[in-house]
Amino acid sequence: MVFMGIACQQTEKSTTAVTQTATQPAANPLPHDNPALPQGTHVDIQVPAELVCMVNDVYMGRKQFPVPVGDKIYYGCCENCVDKLKNSDQYRYSIDPLTKEKVDKVEAYIVVKSMETGAVLYFKSKENYEKYLSKS
Repeated sequence: MVFMGIACQQTEKSTTAVTQTATQPAANPLPHDNPALPQGTHVDIQVPAELVCMVNDVYMGRKQFPVPVGDKIYYGCCENCVDKLKNSDQYRYSIDPLTKEKVDKVEAYIVVKSMETGAVLYFKSKENYEKYLSKS
């Protein structure tokens, strides 16, 4: 996959354990092949959290592995990402690009910024996202 980070590619064999214990993500096309999403470099479209690898901060175009942490569910693309989400809050939070506030990725308004890279941005709210757009 073009969107996975190096760490994910190195754990390819170990994803079997995640597959056996978690619901297998659906085999939907990758984001750049998804006809339901606008094409082009900058998309600026909200996407559901379960379609994002929250470690790599990338829209994956298919449901990711759910990672329960406390009363919240985060999402990762492989066993390495699952472990990181479970064991380190640095992967569970991001910074709102508008306000520079810390935002929980599960509670964020998530937007695909680029279909070329799959990069996502996390906003505290839809209003913050709209303000951010008006300033860009």
